[in-house]
Amino acid sequence: MVEQRHVPARIGVRDVVRLEEETDRLRGMDYRLGGGASRDSAIVTAAWSDQLLRAKSTAAVRTRLLVALADLHNLAGWTCFDTGLDQAAARHWDRALVLAAEAGHDELVANIHYRAGRMRLHNARRREALEIFELGVLAAKRARSTHAVAMLRANEAWAHAGLGDQGLALIRLRQAHEEFDRSAPGDAPAWARFFDETDLSAMTGVVHTELARTVDPSHTATAIPALTAAVEGYPSGMARSRTFSLIALTTNHLLDGDFDQADAVGRRAVAQACELSSIRVADRLQPLRHLADRYRGDPHARMLTARIAAFTPNI
Repeated sequence: MVEQRHVPARIGVRDVVRLEEETDRLRGMDYRLGGGASRDSAIVTAAWSDQLLRAKSTAAVRTRLLVALADLHNLAGWTCFDTGLDQAAARHWDRALVLAAEAGHDELVANIHYRAGRMRLHNARRREALEIFELGVLAAKRARSTHAVAMLRANEAWAHAGLGDQGLALIRLRQAHEEFDRSAPGDAPAWARFFDETDLSAMTGVVHTELARTVDPSHTATAIPALTAAVEGYPSGMARSRTFSLIALTTNHLLDGDFDQADAVGRRAVAQACELSSIRVADRLQPLRHLADRYRGDPHARMLTARIAAFTPNI
């Protein structure tokens, strides 16, 4: 946590760099361990660091501070969302938007909209999510960030797939791939760097998983290899993302009637979920449990249902 003694009368670049480094550290904990691991530190650090705006600085330092604070509130909102504190998440994102807008940083504005949209998507408020994602697309285009547009288009595809709109889901997914191919993911800012080839593969798998669930089970043929590639491609520091992909992959094996494989992959998903401090992971496991329960005549499906039922979130 950033040392919190007194607010200096004047700040320089080094003060902002320390804040950026602390945000990066907390973000890494969130990816690796879940939002519960870094939420309290992110909230406290954001509250204290806001006071730095009272300090004197050059115009360039103040602009960088605004971006750093917006990024920190963006992260604080995400960790709140990941641990089931939706109202707190919304407050942090509102604050982040004000700061990012004052800094004139449209790429960060786009990312904040992406995260706020994901909360709606997680809560099955898909049409609201689409409205927020579109605001993000507009900001990303103003910033001329093809990487941010790609990320938002992929999430729009997910929302449309959940609504059973196969046509728009596949159009948005194609656009996501096209925009991603034109981007340079390695040059993305820290808050968006997670969205790389592996994450796009995971998103592709998730979109087709939703289409398999809402439109046509044959979409599992595309979802399974995409999700398998994502599971194998995520580094150890992206444990939560890998767990989400394992949950989606298990869903596809159930839909395919491949119950022994569903049990094997589901066992991995639950084992990894136990190591995460994330309500979202627990929330994603419940539809999987209900789906497995539909096949209670199979012993593998029954075992999977029991394993998920015994899972307790590490919050």
